[in-house]
Amino acid sequence: MVQVLLGAAGSLFGGGAAAGTAAAAGTVAGGTAATGLSLASILQGTATVLGVVSAVGAGNAEAQKLELEAADADREQPLETLQGIERRTSIKRAMADAIGAQDTAYAASGVDLSFGTAANARKDAYREADLSLTTATGTEMTRTSRLAERAAGYRSAAKKSRVMGWISGLGAGASQLASIKGRGSTNA
Repeated sequence: MVQVLLGAAGSLFGGGAAAGTAAAAGTVAGGTAATGLSLASILQGTATVLGVVSAVGAGNAEAQKLELEAADADREQPLETLQGIERRTSIKRAMADAIGAQDTAYAASGVDLSFGTAANARKDAYREADLSLTTATGTEMTRTSRLAERAAGYRSAAKKSRVMGWISGLGAGASQLASIKGRGSTNA
């Protein structure tokens, strides 16, 4: 069978090469018979190699996807910091507007702003703004740390995917090689 295939392939490339190819085919056929290799074993071996490459490639593709997710989480951290600054600026602006409105109202009614109800209202406004600023800062820190943890998790999963691709590929390859070896020992 191998001689026929090699002879046909040789005739495609010229008549002079056909004689050499036929002689080589006889040698290959004798060599494969002596070692127990067959065309089916060669094809199975090729499929095994392709299966290993495919499993490793799938693991690498998954790892690359996860690494892109990690990079995206890393890029979101500065954005979260900017949003936190914006929230705190907005709180400070609202506090200044509220204190200004209170001071204007109390001054219009002729109340002294340095003590009493006006001073207490100002303290309450500062206390409320301080609480809001603390909450905004805590929220920003929590979100930023969650993004950092998410990025680290994606990177860890990417490493595992890459390793699992190799393990899967090598396991399938070893299984197929054992099958080929078993076929060769039964043919002998």
